Amino acid sequence: MSSRQLRKLQKQKEEELLNLQHVAADKGGEESSEDEPIVTKPRGNMFSGFAALQDDDENENESSEEEPAHQAPQEQAVEQVAPAKTSKKSKKKKKKGKQTKPSAPAQNEAKSIDEVDRALEELKLEAYPSGGSVVAAPADKATNILDKLLRINLQHLKAINEMRMIFGKAIDVAELEQRSEGNQQPVRRGEGVNLETFLSASAGNVGQGNRGVFEATLRANPFVDGKRTWPPGTPLGLKMIRVSDESQDEVEFAFAHDSNYDSLESGFFGLVQMLDPMQIVTYLYRYPYHVSSLLQVSKVAQQDQNSALAADLIERAVFTFGRVSLNGFRKKLETGQARLSFARPENRQFYLAGFNLIQKLALKGTYLTALEWSKLLLSLNHDDPYAVVNWIHVLAIRAQESEWFIDFCNSPLFDDPKNVYAKQSLPLAHLQLDDTPTAISTLVEGMKTLPWLYCALFSALNLDTPQPVWGIQPRDDDEALHTKLYIHLTKELWSTPQRTSLLKQAAATIPTAISTRDLPPPTAVSLATTRFVFLDNAPALMAAVPRGMLHAASPNFEFDPFPPAREANLFSSPAQSLPWAAAE
Repeated sequence: MSSRQLRKLQKQKEEELLNLQHVAADKGGEESSEDEPIVTKPRGNMFSGFAALQDDDENENESSEEEPAHQAPQEQAVEQVAPAKTSKKSKKKKKKGKQTKPSAPAQNEAKSIDEVDRALEELKLEAYPSGGSVVAAPADKATNILDKLLRINLQHLKAINEMRMIFGKAIDVAELEQRSEGNQQPVRRGEGVNLETFLSASAGNVGQGNRGVFEATLRANPFVDGKRTWPPGTPLGLKMIRVSDESQDEVEFAFAHDSNYDSLESGFFGLVQMLDPMQIVTYLYRYPYHVSSLLQVSKVAQQDQNSALAADLIERAVFTFGRVSLNGFRKKLETGQARLSFARPENRQFYLAGFNLIQKLALKGTYLTALEWSKLLLSLNHDDPYAVVNWIHVLAIRAQESEWFIDFCNSPLFDDPKNVYAKQSLPLAHLQLDDTPTAISTLVEGMKTLPWLYCALFSALNLDTPQPVWGIQPRDDDEALHTKLYIHLTKELWSTPQRTSLLKQAAATIPTAISTRDLPPPTAVSLATTRFVFLDNAPALMAAVPRGMLHAASPNFEFDPFPPAREANLFSSPAQSLPWAAAE
């Protein structure tokens, strides 16, 4: 490289350092720079243009007055940033026009530029030793810790990626077969057509062009890859909005309904009151992407022992939320700073769809994907309204995410006494890391804290109950439910020779019987735990739920189990309050 080029690169390096100093002195500049990559990210998804076309074509009944308000800031950001990158992009285009192999000097120059870029990145890290805290406003320490632990990798939300890691090319062959089946003409409604075929058919005539646009969006979804066996359709008026200021670290979003979707919700609730499942099935046939109908009919399919259809409908519901999600929402998921209020009925549908998806993913053995979805739901609301922490400790062990789970157990979330049971799987994480001494000491601490739990665990594993925990029973109904729930979820985890041996070794180190006299009072069963037990649908667990919890929730429907009290809800339309009006 010539001396002139070296001087030029050195000058660029000095300018970058100067810019970093300006950024560190100006907080406002930092906030605006955080938003720029979202708008100007190079070479986005190749299907994003088709997805945008589809949204324009399909949402004919939606109001278009809000779109300029949301799009205007993005367009301004593009106009501000684009001139700075024009020269680089034009150079890249010129290089792409040449098909000849680059010369050796050109390769050396590119290599030198890469080295300078790496040096600049190192300088940036030195300028921000604490992750950008130089310019960011101080936030709650506990929240920051959880945000980092609950960052979402969007690639891990799709089960197909985990299945490729497990099965390799075999899963791609199966996927091609599924696509070929989707190319077949859908069967029309008639006698002898099963429920799955009926719901995969389209209620109306779909033009070849519209079907092509729809198929282009199937794989552009951030949450679930769509299937060609699904009928074409629009989100019907479902959308997402940003509630709080985007410049804040934590940004609240919300799903919302337009007037057309509100009418569908009213019609759906009227069908629910008729107590005829086939009426809702027909309703879903007419409106194949109505989320409440998808969730309800998935329960019907589950009762008919059609687990495949039930899982398919849940995926379609999650797909519907994904196709209307905002880019800013997805970016905040990656930093663990997106929030969804559980007080909004529209948001609770997403929580319910996500919880049901976790159940299906766990049954399929895609534990890493199920864990990522559990982290997502918890990141959206640290109050954990669906008690997914009960899933997290099981899935983390099954997915071999031991190091992450140890850090998670050390987070402020476990300062809450209600999460002490989920922490009892921590010894298994240490054991996976071949740290047997720490596993034993952690297990001994757990036995002294929850002796009745380990008495029940030894019994469930058909092991002789050791003297330190022998005969110790839960002190009330709340502890009895927590104990049964933990055993229900983790019995298979503990039932290996290595792990049962660990239990015996830990119990042998306790010299005397454990006393419960000095232990803290029992933790009451929360409404979140009640929702978890209700959706788990285990009769033995439901029988253990305190009667007061079951009768306190009114109304209670499968499409919105154990909702908050009426006054705690944020209703955006009269249709959302219909369940409460019917219960009065």
